[in-house]
Amino acid sequence: MPAQEPLFQLFSFPCLGSTMDEARALAREGFTGAAIVRADTQTSGRGRSGGRTWVDAPKLSLLMTILLPADFKEAKALPLRAGLGVVRALEETAALNETVMIQRDGKPAARSYKFRLKWPNDVLVQPHPQREPGVRSAAAIPRDGAAYGKLCGILCESAQGRILIGIGMNLRSPPPVRSHSGLQPASLEETWGCLPPPFDNLDEAAHYVAQQVIDTLSDPQWHSEYERRLWGRGSTLQFLAGHPQSPERMQGMCVGIDEDGALILNIEGEKKTFASGEIASLRLV
Repeated sequence: MPAQEPLFQLFSFPCLGSTMDEARALAREGFTGAAIVRADTQTSGRGRSGGRTWVDAPKLSLLMTILLPADFKEAKALPLRAGLGVVRALEETAALNETVMIQRDGKPAARSYKFRLKWPNDVLVQPHPQREPGVRSAAAIPRDGAAYGKLCGILCESAQGRILIGIGMNLRSPPPVRSHSGLQPASLEETWGCLPPPFDNLDEAAHYVAQQVIDTLSDPQWHSEYERRLWGRGSTLQFLAGHPQSPERMQGMCVGIDEDGALILNIEGEKKTFASGEIASLRLV
C-alpha cells in the first residue's frame, strides 16, 4: 500500500519572529493548502491578550502555527476545539508510552497524569503522585489549583479569509517567567520524565498535533469531551470579565460551557454566560 501523503505541508525554521506572522504571509502569497509553520525559537511570540508574550529558548518548545486549508469552514468555539485536539494528542501519547513500559518492564509507568483545559485556550497538567501504603487517595492527590502547571497556550486568528491556530507547548523545562494566571510553567519532560515519540522530534510532533487538532475540529462530540476535561468545573472561580486592561472581577461556580464555547458560571444562583474573559484562580471543592 502506498504511503499516505501528509495533510499538512511543513515549513520549518531555526528562528522566526512569529510562526503566526509567517503563516499569515503564506496566506497573503496565495498558498491555499493546509500548512504547518514551525520554528525552533521565536523572537516575537505572543499570547492571547493584553500584550502578553511567549518566552522560549531554542528547541525547548513546540512552536507552531496551523494554517487551515482555504476551503475550511470555520467551526464554533475554535480555540476550545483546538485545545481539545492538543489534549487528545497528549493523552494518546501517554497511553502508548505506558503500554511500551509495561511491555518492556512488565509493570505500569511510575506515574500517571491528568491533562485539563483552562478556558478558553490553555492546556494544563497535573502529575498524580503515587499513593503510599496507608495513605488515603484524597490525601495523596493535591486538591488546589496550584497543583497544575501551564503546559501549552493556543492562539487563534484569521487572515485573508484563512484560519490560523498558533500552539506553543513546553517540551523541556522552560526559562522562568512571570505567570499571568498564577500557574507555574510545566513541561512534558519534567512531567513524563522523558520525551517519548513523537514529541522527541519537533517536526514529527508538529504533524501529530496538527492531525489531532484538525480531527477534533470536525468531531460532533467535542462539547462533552471538552467539559469532561474542563479545569475548575464544579468549583468556585475568580473570573475577570471584559477587556483585559480593565476587567470586572467576579466570583461564581463553574457550570461548564455552552455549544458556542462560552463559559457558564453560577453567580449568586443565576447562570450567566461569558464569551470572553479569563479565569484568574479557583478553589477546588
